[in-house]
Amino acid sequence: MRIVCRSPLCAGLVAGLGLLASPGAHADKGYYPNLGMDYNAVMQYDVSRTEGSGVTSPRNTTDFYPDIQSSFYIRFSPNDQLRLSTEFNPVNPPAAGEKRTFGDLGLVVNELNYYKLTQHTQLQIGKLQVPFGRAMDASPGLYTNDFVAAYDLGGMLGATYAYRWFGQKVGMIEGGLNLYIADTTELSRPFLRSGARAQRSDGGPANTGKLDSYAVTVNWDAIPALPFLEMQAGYMRNRAGVAQPDSGPADDEVIRIVSARYIWAPDSSADLDTTLRFRYFDIVPLVEYADVQNENAIAGNDTRYLTTSVTVDYGRWVFGATRTDKRRPWAAGAGRHDYLNEVSCGYRVTGQLSIGVSIGSQAVGGQEANLVGMALSYNGAH
Repeated sequence: MRIVCRSPLCAGLVAGLGLLASPGAHADKGYYPNLGMDYNAVMQYDVSRTEGSGVTSPRNTTDFYPDIQSSFYIRFSPNDQLRLSTEFNPVNPPAAGEKRTFGDLGLVVNELNYYKLTQHTQLQIGKLQVPFGRAMDASPGLYTNDFVAAYDLGGMLGATYAYRWFGQKVGMIEGGLNLYIADTTELSRPFLRSGARAQRSDGGPANTGKLDSYAVTVNWDAIPALPFLEMQAGYMRNRAGVAQPDSGPADDEVIRIVSARYIWAPDSSADLDTTLRFRYFDIVPLVEYADVQNENAIAGNDTRYLTTSVTVDYGRWVFGATRTDKRRPWAAGAGRHDYLNEVSCGYRVTGQLSIGVSIGSQAVGGQEANLVGMALSYNGAH
């Protein structure tokens, strides 16, 4: 079993609207120690219509739900803190044909860790998100995050360490090492609803009871010749847990990934006056390829993901288009090709309030569907 945090809005809409903001920015009173909180509250409505001959009624599935993400901090210094991150949203997706409103809601602990930042290093210890891959965070829209969840490891127990080095000719190079294990403590259960914590017997990636799964990443950016190019390469090995009777033999999940993103903007967009008059403009293409052996720690379940996207920011508006192709083992009546297409549009009403719409189509296991999603987001900090 893979424990995945369902946070579709943060997959792209907020990322697109906040390209100019630092991802680590949060409220700070200026004296230490102090307390702080960030939050992002979303109301989202999803409609999915199953297509194709042979589909039985009902074809339409709807889901109206809140997605509230909060982070609480105890800061000992600007670069030294304890962090608790939670998310209140549906724990499981709706059943096919279900018309769900505020259903299956629960509170999940995404992170509970100690964070330390120095001039060259970054350290996290505790329950954390493994920093691996960018498509789930940097692609625009509402649905890519769930589609590439195979290499989106949230809620792991362990440690991440990164070291940054800068050279005048080569730019910034950051190497990262991550050691982790699937969380089977009480923190893995959903709160404010019935539900059990994860068990070792559930099997799946990194669920071995030992700190023996790892990921290695290299990030390269701030290159003097191409200062707005960002690249990442990574290798991940998740030790296999107990084999499940309905999925066949278990084997280690191995993931190799490469990605590149470029931010292009005319020189005029660097002017403060242009930004204040809501005329900032940029184009941000992204490409990411992931080769996955034994996805979900199932022997022979080899898959490949290719995600391409482009985001266009203009003033308060953000427009995006994303395509993800997935190759998987052949299945009768379903072939070996899954995909997700998505176009999206977002508008920042104020500095805290945003609205967004996504329209797309997908095929999963031979089943095709059309998607429409609408989201209203409010974020802030104290």
